[in-house]
Amino acid sequence: MARDLPDDVRGWCERIEALAWADNVRAMTEDPVNPLAAQLGEAGGVALPALGKVPMAMFSRVVGLGVDRPATQADVDALVGFYEAAGPVTFAVSLSPDARPVELAAWLEARGLARSLSWAKVWRGVEAPPESASDLRIEQIAASGQADFARIGCTAFGAPPALAPWFGATVGRAGWRHYLGHAGDEPVTAAALFIMGDVGWLGFGATLPSHRRRGGQAATFARRIRDAAELGCRLLVTETGQDTPAQPNPSYHNMIRAGSELAYLRPNYVRKPAG
Repeated sequence: MARDLPDDVRGWCERIEALAWADNVRAMTEDPVNPLAAQLGEAGGVALPALGKVPMAMFSRVVGLGVDRPATQADVDALVGFYEAAGPVTFAVSLSPDARPVELAAWLEARGLARSLSWAKVWRGVEAPPESASDLRIEQIAASGQADFARIGCTAFGAPPALAPWFGATVGRAGWRHYLGHAGDEPVTAAALFIMGDVGWLGFGATLPSHRRRGGQAATFARRIRDAAELGCRLLVTETGQDTPAQPNPSYHNMIRAGSELAYLRPNYVRKPAG
């Protein structure tokens, strides 16, 4: 179980991420072209996002299974069946330490999902962010900035240009705010804020390699925190890869410097297509 978390934080740590992730894929399914063969299913009360043309588990990833209600073996069978039909798809289940029942991890493993790397889940309130120094100019963008936002995301994460529709799918969409940081007139850093009620999710933080170590991520965190507070949020959540001595994660340290704290580490269970 995740421990020492306020009661109103525990469920939202998973719920807001699941809502944001599902809405990103939903936006892609609404595109008549749907170039990445996006699909959105449901099992066990959680969304099942899938990108049929992307053989990477992080893009077909289930969040929140067993959190709002205990999962059943029938839920797990339905989940696996959905991805088998959507495939061949490599998919993952990000399993919260609060997921129920305790047998859920074993059920996933029995169906061919193998435990993989863990992610750090972090949270903060909307108190004023720490002061940060950056020479980048942070601006909220409209739908017209979609191409720049997607290009920065693809480049920063080392993703092929074909994934641009995923990175840019929600730019200009209701419930979302997107930001670009500029060095002069050049967009070099990107970030997004998704809000549901009084809870926000901070995602898509990315900076071009050529412009890192200039405070871009700190500046986009500060801008999103201030905007979220003005919009009535009380809680902000995000996640990143686990930080370890062997594999330090600069994104995690940026989050902590921005005033977030670790909620828990969350393993991912991954299954690749048969054959």
